Amino acid sequence: MKQFIIFALIMLTNILLVESVNGQTLKPYVFPTNGGFATSPNISVSYTIGEPVTPTLQNATMKLTQGFQQPEIQVRTGTISGPLCLGSSLNVSYTAYGIFSSSNTFTAQLSNSSGSFSTPINIGSVTGNSSGTIVAVVPTSIPTGSNYRIRVVSSTPLFVGPDNGSNISLINTCSNTINVKLFIEGYYEGAGLMKPVRMNEGVGTSAVNVDYINVELHSIAFPYSTLASTTVFLQTNGQATATFNSVNPGQYYLVVTHRNAIETWSANPINLISSTFNYDFSTSNNKAYGQNMVEVEPGIWAFYSGDVTSDENIDLLDLSILELDINDFAFGYLETDINGDGNVDLLDYPILESNVNNFIFSNHP
Repeated sequence: MKQFIIFALIMLTNILLVESVNGQTLKPYVFPTNGGFATSPNISVSYTIGEPVTPTLQNATMKLTQGFQQPEIQVRTGTISGPLCLGSSLNVSYTAYGIFSSSNTFTAQLSNSSGSFSTPINIGSVTGNSSGTIVAVVPTSIPTGSNYRIRVVSSTPLFVGPDNGSNISLINTCSNTINVKLFIEGYYEGAGLMKPVRMNEGVGTSAVNVDYINVELHSIAFPYSTLASTTVFLQTNGQATATFNSVNPGQYYLVVTHRNAIETWSANPINLISSTFNYDFSTSNNKAYGQNMVEVEPGIWAFYSGDVTSDENIDLLDLSILELDINDFAFGYLETDINGDGNVDLLDYPILESNVNNFIFSNHP
């Protein structure tokens, strides 16, 4: 009878019924509430009794009934380096182990200035059941300090992960100025100058302003999220000045977009460690990710023109829109005015047709 009881205890401590594993491997882990050690002339048993009640987790393809022995659930926060600026965005990476509900929420939490999570501040969240990245924002209403920590918690099942493991400094709002130089293929006239496109198209009076561009800072980690963006004037000499507030010191991809030029990324991340940074796309095609620029005169490189639809491809969709505007004798502030002279006509056709034939598209991580 005693051996039967011991055998039953062994069976109870190893219940793990999984209807569909789908290739996921779980490491057994026991949260003990009781246990012991028993011997007889013929057998020796060490046994552990786990939690008596555990939830059943399921999604469309999987159901897990957990008995006394449970799969290990872990959430680990990735490395976070400082300082961080109040009001700034950051990516909080995390690694999740085990089975989580598809409706589970991973939430990034910020400690107080002494590193305590007694009253954590939620700074960002994402819904999912696997490892990933949370786009978080540092609140502006908290005091600066050098002992902050960040952790990630899950909701279903509830699990509070350990913090990032090192202190983080929060500092007052940061300001960075990036001086960027670039040319746009269709607008380029020669001798390092572009046309005053807005004036030509009847929406501006400045002889030194070409057009608006968007200058962006993207994360260097997948999915390379946009962390900061500003719209500025590009001048005829290729210069533009972008000022960002609340940008953390660190590495970013520099990205420039325009209404009819192909989206172009810096070849490598830039390192913002001071208040002013200079980046010149025009000196070599290796300044753009994937060498994705065109040489408009010896030693001068420019962004490809013709992405009229702003879908990151120069293709027949762009060409068809151009042809419609040519047939309609269109003029003014239009994306189809590829050469920036104020009219949509046959002079705009060759650049776009060439880029269609060469299968030009945006190249980035």
